[in-house]
Amino acid sequence: MPVTHFITHQIDKDPKAAGALVKCSEKDDFKEDHAAKVMAQLRNIFIGRASKRYGEFGPEAPQFKGLMLDWLNNKQSFVSLTQRITKLFAEKFDNTQHEVDGYLAFMAEQLADGDRFYVYHLREKSNVALSEDGELTETRFIDFSNTGFALCLDTTVLQQGDAKKYLSFSYGRGEKAVQNLFCEFCGFSDTVNVEQETQEFLKIVEAYTKELPEEKANETRTKVVEFCMEQDKYGAAVEFKALSNELDEQAPQKFEQFVQQKRQEIRQANPEQSQVEVSEKTEFIPDRKSLKNYIRYSGKNKDVTLSFSAMALGGDVQFNQSNNSLMITNLPARLLKQLKQEADFEPNTES
Repeated sequence: MPVTHFITHQIDKDPKAAGALVKCSEKDDFKEDHAAKVMAQLRNIFIGRASKRYGEFGPEAPQFKGLMLDWLNNKQSFVSLTQRITKLFAEKFDNTQHEVDGYLAFMAEQLADGDRFYVYHLREKSNVALSEDGELTETRFIDFSNTGFALCLDTTVLQQGDAKKYLSFSYGRGEKAVQNLFCEFCGFSDTVNVEQETQEFLKIVEAYTKELPEEKANETRTKVVEFCMEQDKYGAAVEFKALSNELDEQAPQKFEQFVQQKRQEIRQANPEQSQVEVSEKTEFIPDRKSLKNYIRYSGKNKDVTLSFSAMALGGDVQFNQSNNSLMITNLPARLLKQLKQEADFEPNTES
């Protein structure tokens, strides 16, 4: 997975200043080992973020897309491309109260399944280190824990021009308004609602498991969530065919066919969704939060923290919707012991 380009440009905007200050690098100072290490760190950060947006370039802001296509068609250099993007983005801060600091880091890499172009908002951090002579000296380094927004563009898919999902964006540390400003600047347009698609998928899973014995149903739900979480861990989509084979090697197409049948029913029940070709989808991007909620319910207030398996609802945990209460049986042994000790405890009232 070679990194082919790496460059950073500094951007600084004080909320009291009329505009942002930009200091652009003049060359693609590419060092393969260093760039690969930085890319590995940033890729893990990007993949590890639970909430991402997926989409394409919208027609409202064509400038960013045009610059990208110029570079891909060898009409400008990588350095020129990134300098122009940085300067144009800096102009968005003119006469605003927004504040931003750090660097825009631009990277390109070649992968087996297509090439990628990244933009990361990075910040530095200072610390004290020992020099070769054993003297204390100040040093500055990338503060990965404070990484801001990140944009990933599948340039191979963009050039093919036949897909609606080649951009992904994740929010990071920093002012949300500034991150939204970058989304607006690059013309990001959402085409995938990962939460909605995951909720729809989990309803299909529930329909599928209702036809199974209880023990087999619980095992299937667990396998589904584990498979989806594993795909999410690597930033990959969940393919129905692969998941179906994982669930039942004896009938590897059974779950896949059930999913497609249910999606067809959804499309027929919601004709306004027909342009999305609901029934023809072969994969979906999982929403981590929805998956976790599917196997566990949890919540807390000032005095109480609760967390229990979704499979316990209707069994050891009963919910009364009329008065918003829970009745819990089969309490954990440790908790039960504490409660009994408290119940048996009689405070000493003697003086």
